[in-house]
Amino acid sequence: MVAAVTPSLIILPAIGFGLILGVIELFLIKGDEAFQGSHWFSHGLHIFPTLIIALLISMNVDFFLTQFGESLPVWLQSGLMIRIAIALIVTIKVYIGSSVVAGARGKGMHESLIHCLVIGGLVGAAPYLWPLVEPFMPTWLGGSGE
Repeated sequence: MVAAVTPSLIILPAIGFGLILGVIELFLIKGDEAFQGSHWFSHGLHIFPTLIIALLISMNVDFFLTQFGESLPVWLQSGLMIRIAIALIVTIKVYIGSSVVAGARGKGMHESLIHCLVIGGLVGAAPYLWPLVEPFMPTWLGGSGE
């Protein structure tokens, strides 16, 4: 007998990935830092809620497409296209967020474009990377590790 597999909401893995990507973002901000001081840390903390929300959306695209897919325009019925759009939005958000903080070289922390693309790309690729990361994540974050 064949059982139908229906996707379910993925919450804990999205939070775990959000924490991991937030820490990566903090390290990238520290590397791109255009000024002396510790303002990079408080600037970097704002990205955690943004990443967690974006990852909740990105990792649950398949669930929502099974629920509402037929009512969407054709170009939005592809999970890949939605994830690419989410990645672009996060990339723009990271870039704009870096431009409002004053730095030593004038306005903005001058985060590199590569830095912004890496964070956005990881958000879009998170559902595809989850099977690789899941064995190393603790069970309380949806993984199978200890």
